[in-house]
Amino acid sequence: MFVTIFNRVVVVVIVLLILAGAVIALLAAAGASTPDIFSYFEAQLQAVADATGSTAVIIIVISVLVALAMFAILIVELSPLREPHPLLVSSTEEGSVTIDMNSICMLAEKTASLIHNVQHVKCYTKETSGGLMISCRPLVLLSTNLVEVGTELQSSIRESVEELTGLSVAHVDIKIKYQPVDARRLAVR
Repeated sequence: MFVTIFNRVVVVVIVLLILAGAVIALLAAAGASTPDIFSYFEAQLQAVADATGSTAVIIIVISVLVALAMFAILIVELSPLREPHPLLVSSTEEGSVTIDMNSICMLAEKTASLIHNVQHVKCYTKETSGGLMISCRPLVLLSTNLVEVGTELQSSIRESVEELTGLSVAHVDIKIKYQPVDARRLAVR
């Protein structure tokens, strides 16, 4: 969470700097401001202010486009983070039971990590009209039989999610990758 907020703050600061540069260049090209507004950039702003004809028009158009793009990025970055909507597990007169998509991912990852030779796994979940689509990317040992592990991952994840949540699983896609091995330890026979 902290990293996400920090990244957003960094992006907002960079966007504001670019936006300020675009506005200053626009004002200098249109003659609405003098180039001595920033002494450090006075030579560059003087060149922009001295531009005439099509060069001035190009500078103005580019400045406007950059400013609009920066406004769009600011709107996206300053909008609140949206959490995916929870999935309805059951609903009765007493109330409803929901589960978060991230919890389904954690369940699938925990289930996959219990399978022999699976070293690490990352899962993603998406809701479709036919049920959940779960996509997992396991890292397995080099000697692992991919067909067996792939089939076991698919059936275990499907059974675990359907049994514990009551939600239907439409697809379980597995994209296996072998764990990198140090070349000195790999013996070729």
